[in-house]
Amino acid sequence: MNALVNIQLEAQVIVEQLADRQISEMKQRYNEYQEWVQIASNPVMRRYYEDDSIDEYESIFKFVFMTQYKKYDRELGKYVLPTVYPTDRKEQRGMAYDKGLIFQVTELRDQTRANWEVSYREQFIAGNMIKLNRALAKHLTDEMTASNINVNVGGDGAEVTAVVDNMVFRTFGTLCGGYIQCLHYRYRSSLK
Repeated sequence: MNALVNIQLEAQVIVEQLADRQISEMKQRYNEYQEWVQIASNPVMRRYYEDDSIDEYESIFKFVFMTQYKKYDRELGKYVLPTVYPTDRKEQRGMAYDKGLIFQVTELRDQTRANWEVSYREQFIAGNMIKLNRALAKHLTDEMTASNINVNVGGDGAEVTAVVDNMVFRTFGTLCGGYIQCLHYRYRSSLK
């Protein structure tokens, strides 16, 4: 009995590992930003305050603009990064049409908040568990009996296998996503 619940509990390990992987990649990008800010002319300083502190939100936008926002140069015949950060908001607004770059800005800004990692991890796990549970519920119910539950984690995915009522149950989680959509698994399951 309780095949669905037992397999869900075992498979939750996959989602937790994925959350750790996503947070690790986010921290890596934030560390790249921190290194960029250390260069003297890179950060944007607060304009309307007496202290010479860094305007974190504007500096993050500038970081993504200067390192990721490519425009087509007709003379060179290719896409190039900007060499100068424009002071005109109209020129900066061009980056707003690229959802991937705006996502990077948002992701970096989120990391400036206190305790961001805890709340992000909880939300991430909850969202991915919903998808996993949906894939499991296609074939399993709590009236079934599961045994020999195995979770195999690979480089870009995971697999959960079990014997359910003398049939082999298998679900595959394939790693997907990137900048625009956070890392997640796409699940396929079968009961034969």
